[in-house]
Amino acid sequence: MNLKKWFVATLAIMMVVSLLAACGGKSGDGAQDSAGNTNSETSGDTSGDTSTAPGGETGELKGNLVIWTFFDQVNEMAKKFEEKHPGVKVEVKMFPGDQYQTKLLTALQSGRDVPDIFDLERAYIGKFIDSPFVADLSAMGADELVQNYIPYVKELGVSADGKVRAISDHSSPGGFWYIRENAKKYLGTDDPDEISAMVDSWDKIIELGQKVYAESGGKVHLIANAGDVFDMAAYNVEPWVKDGKLNIDPKWQEYYEVQKEIRNNNVDAKLPFMSAGWGNALNDGSVVLVSMPAWAGFMVDNKDDKAVGKYGVAKTPLGFYVGGTYRAIYEKSENKELAYEFIKYIASPEWQEYNLNKTGNMPGNAEVYEKNLDTFKSPMFGDQNILKPYYEMVKAMPGLKADKYGEDILSKWRKVAGEGITNNTPYEDVVAAFKKEVKNAFPELQID
Repeated sequence: MNLKKWFVATLAIMMVVSLLAACGGKSGDGAQDSAGNTNSETSGDTSGDTSTAPGGETGELKGNLVIWTFFDQVNEMAKKFEEKHPGVKVEVKMFPGDQYQTKLLTALQSGRDVPDIFDLERAYIGKFIDSPFVADLSAMGADELVQNYIPYVKELGVSADGKVRAISDHSSPGGFWYIRENAKKYLGTDDPDEISAMVDSWDKIIELGQKVYAESGGKVHLIANAGDVFDMAAYNVEPWVKDGKLNIDPKWQEYYEVQKEIRNNNVDAKLPFMSAGWGNALNDGSVVLVSMPAWAGFMVDNKDDKAVGKYGVAKTPLGFYVGGTYRAIYEKSENKELAYEFIKYIASPEWQEYNLNKTGNMPGNAEVYEKNLDTFKSPMFGDQNILKPYYEMVKAMPGLKADKYGEDILSKWRKVAGEGITNNTPYEDVVAAFKKEVKNAFPELQID
């Protein structure tokens, strides 16, 4: 994931903690020490079983594919696909995340040296999903591939006309991570279900946060930043643009006022996003509950296995996710059929279960969640069945389509609203400043 790799690069400079590993095969939630066994069962994956397989007449897949990405785990996908289909050669070309989007767009617009398959990150998938460069996967049978997907994961790959045009092999749910001993000390328990019940509303979080702050003599806070509320709300609201008009969901006022209360009552540690203190909080116990995506285990200091069994994960008041990587096929690719076989593979339970066990990355397919709910363990989280809290939250999230405005407008709201929290600015003034920013960036939108 682009965001994940950005985390790694930034934290390497700013954080004092030791990092376990970067993204890809050594990322996730600390499960990189798992056995990584592969499940041979598949669903809708008939790759290589037909007599009209691409590139050959015997049922064996043959041919060459080129994939562009910013995400190093694609190499693992390619390797496993080649093992399954020895007649196929997959060439993976990786580019730095900060250059990838521009390079991809340039190639697509010029039509030169365009890959068969290309990755799209959550932050900008909306700028590509409705373009003529992206092949219609529904016409190739993709509706069946995603019929058992987590709703939000499926919908992000669906274009405005209702066609599947990109598919992810994972979901990116978040939760409250906590150090077990710390939770026992300040919350009276380290049981994830009990803690989840203690923080299942904003009012409970504020009350509990005041208690933790008082009992610790002001040295410990319940959460890292009031901005956690923003992250949880971000994809549980209406789209920012409707029929060419800026749309500010009324829920944003509620969430803004909650953030102000959190800040004004010492519930959060006021740690700026991506600051050294923000990263350290997960390791030093200065914050009891840290809002984290499931794939962020690289942020935990696990030198000499000291993080094994150290953590728990509880549910947040709203389900949320961070990041996500999707794969699309170039509309004019000469290898569409073979490229689709690769898409089928990464959408299959076979790959997603392997990926879960190898890296700890949560699946996009709900069937893989359900099959492993009672058995999957991660060393960092000890005996806890961590798929349960993630699955319960993520499956309830609304399925919203990506568009070319959403992520950019969301970032502007975060900036303006964040400044408002710091300065205790009235909501009406925040909205007025926000509208000006949006108008400057997108003059074509109607703004009341």
